[in-house]
Amino acid sequence: MIKDYKILFKKYRKSLFNYYDNSFFTSVYRVCGILIFPFLKNINPNLISFISLLLGVLALFLSHFYKELSLSLIAIFFLSSFILDFSDGIVARYQKKTSFNGRFMDGLFDIIVGGILHIILFVKITNLNSNIHEYFYLVTILLCPMQHLVMDRYSAMARWINEINHKKKFKPYYRNDFLGKYAKIFYDSQHFCIWLLILGIIDYKIIIEIFFVLSFLASILSLGIHLFLSYKNFSSIANQKDNYEK
Repeated sequence: MIKDYKILFKKYRKSLFNYYDNSFFTSVYRVCGILIFPFLKNINPNLISFISLLLGVLALFLSHFYKELSLSLIAIFFLSSFILDFSDGIVARYQKKTSFNGRFMDGLFDIIVGGILHIILFVKITNLNSNIHEYFYLVTILLCPMQHLVMDRYSAMARWINEINHKKKFKPYYRNDFLGKYAKIFYDSQHFCIWLLILGIIDYKIIIEIFFVLSFLASILSLGIHLFLSYKNFSSIANQKDNYEK
């Protein structure tokens, strides 16, 4: 176990709590993933991803059928899901079982779990007489998967252009190159809200309202960045294959 910890911390030490590479809570979840790695290293990484999804689904089930259940306990399910989400990649690399299918399923499960979290918080806030109109929450829930769709679409187009146009290469993801710091700040702020829900030291209504505002702004930022980069990078690139099709 100690040997595993030494190897993994040595491997990730440069990126852990380095705000240029990762957000603060990304590093926190990765450290947690490293700490539980010895107990998971012999489990199929796809199964770990599925358990991560299952925790989100279970949280939805419990919040619906056991309405008296504390929101702090529900938040713990999502916290556990986030940690497992970082654990599956560590295990996959250890077992040398990394695959594009694994990355696809992992990303899909992330979107589903994130959507479930938004739905649960929306249902909770509608029962707390929020100061914000419910349409805002519904729009935010819609924007959450939409930003991932646009981001993945941009990534796919960038890779396609890189294959057919060898003169100029485009990065599939903006990450740290284009307002990446602000995206990390929104990510950290949202996850800080989840931790506050677990601690239960601030009124749930205020935390949920702030969470949705941050989620809305993060989605708008991501959509704006990718739409701008698409216009900037792709407008002058002709699709020669389509141009010559009859």
